[in-house]
Amino acid sequence: MKKSKNIFNDKRFKYGTYSVVVTIVFIAILVVFNLVVGRFDRSFDFTKDNVFSLSDETRTMLDGMKNDVKVYTLFRTSENDAIVGRVEQVLDQYVQHSGHIKTENIDIYLHPDFTSKYSSEGNTVGVNGLIVEQGDKFRLINYEDYFNDEGRFSLEACLTSAIQYVNMDVRPRVCFVTGHGEADSKSYTTLNESLRLANYDLKDINLLESDIPEECCVLLITPTARDYSQEEAKKVLDYLADDGRAYMIIGGTDTTRFTNISSIASAYGVTLEKGYVYEGDEASYMMYPYAILPKLNDHDINASLKANDYKVITVACQALGRTEIKKQSLDIVPILSTGDKAYIKKDGNTSANKEAGDTEGPFDIAVAVTDSTYTDKAHDTKLIITGASYYLIEPNTDAMVNNADSTFVVNGINWLNDKSEDSVVIPSKSLNDSSIVVDASTAGIIKLVSWGIIPGAIFLTGFAVWLIRRRK
Repeated sequence: MKKSKNIFNDKRFKYGTYSVVVTIVFIAILVVFNLVVGRFDRSFDFTKDNVFSLSDETRTMLDGMKNDVKVYTLFRTSENDAIVGRVEQVLDQYVQHSGHIKTENIDIYLHPDFTSKYSSEGNTVGVNGLIVEQGDKFRLINYEDYFNDEGRFSLEACLTSAIQYVNMDVRPRVCFVTGHGEADSKSYTTLNESLRLANYDLKDINLLESDIPEECCVLLITPTARDYSQEEAKKVLDYLADDGRAYMIIGGTDTTRFTNISSIASAYGVTLEKGYVYEGDEASYMMYPYAILPKLNDHDINASLKANDYKVITVACQALGRTEIKKQSLDIVPILSTGDKAYIKKDGNTSANKEAGDTEGPFDIAVAVTDSTYTDKAHDTKLIITGASYYLIEPNTDAMVNNADSTFVVNGINWLNDKSEDSVVIPSKSLNDSSIVVDASTAGIIKLVSWGIIPGAIFLTGFAVWLIRRRK
């Protein structure tokens, strides 16, 4: 009679028991870990562009909050949309960072009367929108405001702007000067949207018809087709002398004909050089030598751009010089500059390549000017003067550098307004791939690799395989 084998001494039983015990222990560790982590109520963002993380500017704003703000989301109760999930994740970041942010979801299909308080002519409240409210002030954020068909996710920009708005007493006003053949200010769509999100009130003014209003915090001078009159130039100079602030985009101007507008800049020690600037360093321009990617100098205006590794593009720009005589009270700081290989074409030279007689760089393209004086009291006039042309604020050009140009301009207006901490600009984030800003040097390398090296390597490999097989 065959002796039965003890099952407990079987190797398969021992190994099976060991595997079960290890599995149970591992599951127990995971359960305990989840319980511990869950108590901290924290989340982590591993997306490339930190889509669900708050910027430093938003965190600073939240840290300074004193009033409770209610954010209503208008999602359907049964909604299971990816964008809705992203909105909830971002809102959780606001709630986690500040106890002053309160959220509540209202299904407007179940509560149709809820929106009557917020609806008015020109203001509609739609499904998947948000309402930010503090006291008797509110702002509506529609679905189209924070997410568009191009995959731009601007929820943080909209939310931070709305929270600032409901806590503001008065919105600062930016005045666009008109009446000289300037492009319609409404055509600067990206800049206007950025200024609106920074909570600026925008207004056009014609200096021949009216004076500069007292509530104007920044006067925005854009490229013109005709020179200012002496009377208009005097209005601007009088405004600046009384602690005024101006942003002057004057590239593309013939200085021999536009003497009055040039006199405004020269009163503060800055001149506009004749001729367009070309960049000789392929790493410092995009596609064409006159589409310059200037150096962002160290300045508060450029801090956020440099932190995010953004590049500004200035197409068909002119260099800024200095007057031979200037007031001692002036402090002129370059904020955009070209490289050492830049040059200005001499009159009569039509080639884009550098030629004998061309003026050599480097050049300043934009400067920040401060005029601090004391008479009966301390006076502080501030200007930003740039030789950049119309393309600095043209939407299609701006899109080539992921809206870095409009961000640069709004950062400058914030600096002029001394309210940079109250009017932050949060760039939108892309749920798709963002545009890559490629300079001419990098573009050349990419062409060499993709058109020469890779096809050449494939051809040589194929030829070698054919040759080996042929010899067998």
